[in-house]
Amino acid sequence: MNRAHFLDTAHADEAAYLATVERLALQESPSHDKAACDALADDLASLLTDDGWQVTRHARSTVGDILEARITADSPAAAGGPLSRVREPSGPSTLLLTHLDTVWPLGTLAQMPVRRDGDILYGPGTVDMKAGIACAIHAVRLAANTGTQLAGPVTLLVTSDEEVGSRESRTIIEELAQQHDRVLVLEPAREDGAMKIGRKGTGMYKVTFTGKSAHAGNNPSDGASALRELAHFLLYVEDLADDVAGTTVNLTKAKGGFATNVIAEEATAEIDVRILRAAEVRRVDEAVKAYQPRDKRVTFTVAGGLNRPPLESTEANVRLHHAADEALSSLGMKLDGAVVGGGSDGNFTSALGVATLDGLGSVGGAAHARHEHIRIRESLDRVALLATLLTAP
Repeated sequence: MNRAHFLDTAHADEAAYLATVERLALQESPSHDKAACDALADDLASLLTDDGWQVTRHARSTVGDILEARITADSPAAAGGPLSRVREPSGPSTLLLTHLDTVWPLGTLAQMPVRRDGDILYGPGTVDMKAGIACAIHAVRLAANTGTQLAGPVTLLVTSDEEVGSRESRTIIEELAQQHDRVLVLEPAREDGAMKIGRKGTGMYKVTFTGKSAHAGNNPSDGASALRELAHFLLYVEDLADDVAGTTVNLTKAKGGFATNVIAEEATAEIDVRILRAAEVRRVDEAVKAYQPRDKRVTFTVAGGLNRPPLESTEANVRLHHAADEALSSLGMKLDGAVVGGGSDGNFTSALGVATLDGLGSVGGAAHARHEHIRIRESLDRVALLATLLTAP
């Protein structure tokens, strides 16, 4: 089949694609609710098995279980399942990276229902990233239903804690990435549709200042103010930002003291760090940890560090981006590549040297906001693009 027809085929499948997105979005799955995430994993495992994926479930004790689904030559496809026609060739292997958890708490659907308005589908978790999971499912269906051979083995990984740092899934993400030739991350595109060819690394620190309390009116000099030290620290730490290097450092959350007329004996703060180049990691980390309070009676402790390394431009990543451009060209499309501030699980895989391209999921906007949505036609374009990447020789 001429892959230029993939676009028409993807759009003809609009109703089925939206049914999958809505099926997933109507099942709330906040990161911190294991039971809810596991319930969605149950349904998703059933959906994938019915299609003919071979599903392995990796149990987790504190977050939702992780699904690993593979297309193999001996996958036990259900009778009539679309993947019963797929044969596994020996070309480049692909890991499709997704997550099922969202930032939205249980009960959000009551105030923020899944609804369609023209070309827009609104709902919690739609763009980030249940529509991305749907893109993976329907791209492989598209290949199977058109009799187009996959270029190589495909694995779909669905994690459950991406929104909270991927601490329980990072090991399996990295293990699987090293078993594949390339990683396609189905996080949403930038709002203008651009693919994501770079991401900043992310770091999180929590600092604590412990001083000495005293009466604020009678003997304030007997106290050692933790809040005063926090104020000095705020200016110090935010001055570590470097616009040229693309490094941002922001003190985003703070609290201290317990009464208006008492010198604060404790203050805490949290710091968000975004780093575009790996060389900046050591500089910022050492500077944060080296801070010395001006009042020697105040102690300073720091916890945390870099959570995700930056997704940088590597030779492997550039080659994969060029492959995506060629796939787009075969579809009569063109998309920009963008570097963005937020991190994803693709940061981990790129840091290992595995070719990684991000932002290949749905197209929409307002992730983590009340008007979160996907744009349907552009998201169907992404299904065609992904199918082309998975089948191109």
